[in-house]
Amino acid sequence: MGVDETSLDRIRNATFPTARRGYDKHEVEKFLARLADWLETGGGDESRSETVKRELERVAERTGAILVKAEESAQQIRSEAEQLAREAIEEGDASGRQTRREADTYAGKTRSEADAYASQTRKQSDAEAAEVRAEAEQDARDTVADAQAQARRIVEEGTRRREDIEVVIADLVRRRDEVLDDTEELSGKLANAAGEHRPLQGSDPFELPEELDPLAREDDLLGDLERDAIAADEPLGPDDDAAEGAADEAELADDAVEAAGEAADEDASEQPAAKKPAKPRRRRARKVSS
Repeated sequence: MGVDETSLDRIRNATFPTARRGYDKHEVEKFLARLADWLETGGGDESRSETVKRELERVAERTGAILVKAEESAQQIRSEAEQLAREAIEEGDASGRQTRREADTYAGKTRSEADAYASQTRKQSDAEAAEVRAEAEQDARDTVADAQAQARRIVEEGTRRREDIEVVIADLVRRRDEVLDDTEELSGKLANAAGEHRPLQGSDPFELPEELDPLAREDDLLGDLERDAIAADEPLGPDDDAAEGAADEAELADDAVEAAGEAADEDASEQPAAKKPAKPRRRRARKVSS
């Protein structure tokens, strides 16, 4: 029984899958080459055929074992790759979760810091605004207090001036009354002296002549007295001097009362209106009997 060339070529060129754990590929190829050479050189008897058959079976068994181990190795490699992939995915997920947690933590911290800064800034702004408002209110109170104090000083000064003027007016009125009393007394004396003269025809015997009324015609009376004194070349008598002095004092009193009234009017323009005292008038001499 011989072996054809095709079988020999398949034996020489046989290929097997490779694996990490298995037979050495180079050694297997050398064995197959020797086997093909032996078969080609004439192993035709039964002993050689049995030997070849056993060798082929042994090679087949080894080859099957190699294939099984290769498949197992491939399965293990696939399992390890899947495990590595799962671990990588899990690590990626864990890293992503960790990164997300860190990002959330950082964002929360940043938000808290921003809120704290905003709150602090708002408190500072409120404090500054309160301080400015307090200063403005204090300035306003000080200004009002100064204005009120100045107004009180003005009122007190006006009141004091008015009281002083009222005292002056009262004194002038008293002096005027004294002058009027003196003038009235002098008028009585003059009337008694004039009663000795003959009254004019058709006149009232109880009415003083106009030229003898010191209150109605003071200037004329004084002028007549002076002219008479000059004509007689002698000084005025005591009564004439008294009449002239009384008239002068009465005129001065009226001028002082008028000046005091004007000062009171000026003071009233700054203070509440007060009743202006009436300007006193001179009383005319009373009628006397002869």
